Amino acid sequence: MPPNPISRARLIGSAAIVIVTSTALLAAWFSVGPSGLTWAFIIGGVAISYAILSFVLHLRHPEAADAAWDEQNTQAHRSSLIFGFWAVLAVFLVFLGLSLTGRMDPGMAFYWLGPVLGAVPPAHYLYSIARGRAE
Repeated sequence: MPPNPISRARLIGSAAIVIVTSTALLAAWFSVGPSGLTWAFIIGGVAISYAILSFVLHLRHPEAADAAWDEQNTQAHRSSLIFGFWAVLAVFLVFLGLSLTGRMDPGMAFYWLGPVLGAVPPAHYLYSIARGRAE
């Protein structure tokens, strides 16, 4: 666990978003648990809580914020966002094909783009941390 409170919050927040989104996807796949709208509120609540925690920690520890956003972490964060963009584009094209062939409702396809957009960049960032490319 990183000693920097900003880096620690980023690690925990990214992991929480990935875990909650993966749990929601598995629950939907196996048709267990609450409805999709409930999961949307849970995922959104975790993401908003992470954003608020991050904002508060940046205000309380401005010196730690500079250290947490060094060049290596900034590059890893940027790479995660780029990877997330391409992942969502790929999933969008798959869903577009499924929608055009009538195998998937367009509203459902649009709904399922959200979890991909929300979980892929944090998952890539966690992968960067595991590889030692970020803190």
